[in-house]
Amino acid sequence: MSIIGLGQIGGSLGLALKKSSRYLKNRYLITGIGRKKSTLDAALKIKAVDEVSLSLQTARNADIVVICTPVDTIVPLYKQLSKIVCKSTIITDAGSVKCSIEEEIKDLLKKSKGVPFVGSHPMAGREKNGIFSAEADMFKGANVIITGAVRQSAKEESLISQMWKDAGANIVNMPAKKHDELVAFTSHFPHVIAFLLNKIYKKIKKKKPQIDVLTAGSFKSMTRVAVSSADMWAPIFAANSKNVEKYLNEFIKELNVFKQSLKDKRKVRREILKTQK
Repeated sequence: MSIIGLGQIGGSLGLALKKSSRYLKNRYLITGIGRKKSTLDAALKIKAVDEVSLSLQTARNADIVVICTPVDTIVPLYKQLSKIVCKSTIITDAGSVKCSIEEEIKDLLKKSKGVPFVGSHPMAGREKNGIFSAEADMFKGANVIITGAVRQSAKEESLISQMWKDAGANIVNMPAKKHDELVAFTSHFPHVIAFLLNKIYKKIKKKKPQIDVLTAGSFKSMTRVAVSSADMWAPIFAANSKNVEKYLNEFIKELNVFKQSLKDKRKVRREILKTQK
C-alpha cells in the first residue's frame, strides 16, 4: 500500500499499521510518498514506512492508496492516481470534509474511467504538526467515519474498514452530507473559536505582556488547537463553509443573549444553568 502525505495523520497510520503487522495476519508493506525528501527521510527514521518516494508513479502497483494531504489536494491527486494505478487499486483518504470530494470525484467518473474511491475520516489528531508528531496509537479507540460511495463495492469498503481497524480504530458508516454537517460543529467550529481567541490574546499581549501570568488551564485548553496548520485548516473551512457558518451564526446569537445578561447575576446564572441541563 501507499500513503501519500506523511504529516501527523499519514505518519501515524503508517506507524499503527506497522505495529499491527507484528501480531495480526494482515501484513502491510508501506510506501510513503511525499514532496520533501527531509520528511520522507524522517518517516523512514521513525519506521512509519518501509520505503519512500518523491513520485506518484511509485503507487502504480499498490492495492490501497491513502491520501493524507490537505482536502483541496485530494481530488487532484485522485485524478492523477487514476491514470497511474491498477484497476484493482482502492483509493481512500483521511479528509475532514467529504461531500465536495465525493461530488467532484463523481463528476470526474462521468467523463472518464477511474478507480474505486472510499471516503474516510479518522476522528483523531493532535494540535502539533508534521511527521515527528505522529503516534502509533493515534487511532486506538478512535472513530473513523466511512462515507465512501463512489464506484466501490461492499468488498472494497470492507477492505478500507479493515485497514482502519488494524490501525486500532472503530468504524462508523455515515453519509457524507450528514458527516459534514455534524463535524462542522464538533471539529471545524471549535477550531474557529480557538483561532480567534488566540488572535485576540496576541493583540492584548502586545499592550499588556503581563497577561501571560494569568493564563492557566481554561485558557490553554480553549486555545490548544490554535497552533494547528493553517495550510490544512483553511481548505477545510472553505470546503465546509455553509455548515460552519450556520453554527457561527448560532454562536453569535447566543453570545448576544449572554452579553445582554451580563449586568444581572440572576440572568447570567440562568444562562449558565441552561448550558448544564
